[in-house]
Amino acid sequence: MSTASKITLGASIAFATGAFVFINYSQNSERAALRQGPIKDAERQQARKTKKQQANELEHREQEEMKRKFAALQPLSSEIIRGEGDEQGGGKRS
Repeated sequence: MSTASKITLGASIAFATGAFVFINYSQNSERAALRQGPIKDAERQQARKTKKQQANELEHREQEEMKRKFAALQPLSSEIIRGEGDEQGGGKRS
């Protein structure tokens, strides 16, 4: 066997081995990433839910504070205020 053919055979074997190792590593990496996908998705959804809950709680506190301030300025009661001469609430005047 000539030197050129030995070099070609060695290079072919090295290339095939390198390609095999690269493809195997790539597939394993992709599998690991696919396994992590649902886990990361669940974490993102939980974080989004937590942020939304915090925003809702903040808005609720602000609304309660505004209600308290407005109630202090103008107390709420169950009394119905009617216009003058409108005793029956029908809106017709005799």
